[in-house]
Amino acid sequence: MHGYLCLPVLATAANLALALFLFGPPKASASLVPVQYEQGLGSGEGDGSTCVGLHDRDACTATYVFSKNATDEKGPEYATDDPHLQKMPGRDFRAYVPSDVATFYQKEEGTLQPSPHAFNGQAGKFVNLTPERLGLYWNSGRGMGHFTGTVHSFTATGTATFPTHKFFFGKTDDPNEALCSFVVEAGTSVYYCDPYGEAAVSGSGLGFTKETRDVNGLSTADRQMYEWHLENIRFAQEYRAFTGVEWLGMIGRDPPRHKIYAADYFGQQHQVKTRETQFVEHPPWEELHRIKPKARASNAELPLNQYRASNETLDITLTAVSCAPRVFEIKNFLSRTEADHILMLANRTHELHQSTTGDSGGRPSDHDSTRTSQNTWVAREESPIVDTIYRRVADVVQIDEALLRRRTPEEHPEMKTKGSIAEQLQMVHYSPGQEYTSHHDFGYNKMHLPHQPSRSINMLLYLNDVEEGGETQFPRWLNAETREGLNVKPEKGKAVLFYMILPDGNSDELTQHAALPVIRGEKWMTNLWIWDPFMS
Repeated sequence: MHGYLCLPVLATAANLALALFLFGPPKASASLVPVQYEQGLGSGEGDGSTCVGLHDRDACTATYVFSKNATDEKGPEYATDDPHLQKMPGRDFRAYVPSDVATFYQKEEGTLQPSPHAFNGQAGKFVNLTPERLGLYWNSGRGMGHFTGTVHSFTATGTATFPTHKFFFGKTDDPNEALCSFVVEAGTSVYYCDPYGEAAVSGSGLGFTKETRDVNGLSTADRQMYEWHLENIRFAQEYRAFTGVEWLGMIGRDPPRHKIYAADYFGQQHQVKTRETQFVEHPPWEELHRIKPKARASNAELPLNQYRASNETLDITLTAVSCAPRVFEIKNFLSRTEADHILMLANRTHELHQSTTGDSGGRPSDHDSTRTSQNTWVAREESPIVDTIYRRVADVVQIDEALLRRRTPEEHPEMKTKGSIAEQLQMVHYSPGQEYTSHHDFGYNKMHLPHQPSRSINMLLYLNDVEEGGETQFPRWLNAETREGLNVKPEKGKAVLFYMILPDGNSDELTQHAALPVIRGEKWMTNLWIWDPFMS
């Protein structure tokens, strides 16, 4: 029942005080209009982007450069160009207002109604408004609470859940002593543990607290963090009233800095050309040594070009199969040779381990039946073919490939970190009967971290044809035809791209997805998570 658990970051009072001194507390009317950029898409000197707005801290750390090796027929679009962003009354903030479902069918607004979902699951975000480190436990009604995750002071953890589920915050070493308890209700995903009693939360969002505390007992730094959360609660109430969508984020989180493709209607397509052509013949293994990825001139010959398709560019078509959440299908993203290479590489050099559902503070969860697959990780550096796949992904999502690897000091000097914003490829294997129940891949922002980094883009890559079952399901997609989830069939070489963050920076709860059980055969896949604005 639980999905991705965010890794809470312990913020000491000293660190919090320093952060608040440097950045200041959020302002109720602070501008959250995102950083603007000068687009640099050429191949000559001086290509780049310049930050001109919003947050001055860290010199606007995370400006992105679009890929120089790919072209999209509609040109570059930033998330902040989205036409569904509207200014909230009384706030200098542009919120994402969802489209009417009728427009997904290219019909007039109001002519169709969204179908109810057969699936009634939802996200559960549990916020710790105390200075203590607590454990989140699921109360199954059978014995002691089941440990789900650790949450540090003034941060949150999360899990996929269902209405009527019961949770409580308690000591990490004692599941019998509850400080706050919660009962999940349909339509409410965020729950607060506030023993100080000042959180103006209506309905079921405020947990039942075992004790009452005096807010004046908080230290100066803790009091500032507490007040910051109270302001976020006020903002969340206004956001929901304006958009009809629950706010899962924290104020101060910038909108995504990368391109987000439009998914205005089912079947909408985007075409991308990339120089990262496909391998159609597998090179000898002695030519597939580990590499150190680096920048390439736009006119440079591609590595191992003799084993690639003869065409100079590869045409890629993204097709919108869901508008909310935004999900795109890309057929033949990988060649069969490339898919086989990842399989062979993993089997030659890696050992599969039991998959987990995220980090729970260094302690395993007490229940892991939600994910029964096995997985391992493949680094970009492991072969020129894997490097090509990373570069092709970068071209599709329109992000400079340099951001998906370790960079030199000369590359993106505006970034305060030289690390990749992409994780390693996660390689996953499912045998018959194995699955991963509905979950979210995003974590929950920590407001004391500048820019509040989080996973933003997920690219799924299918490595074999599954005889039966194993579909990727989006059970909460908005449509006007069926109560059932959207099932994407796993086909060798196919990719699925979806965005976990909305254009205004809020997490997209509708991205809840599942790997359905394999019925016959086996399923091999890999996925690449890309963070925004950087990986923490």
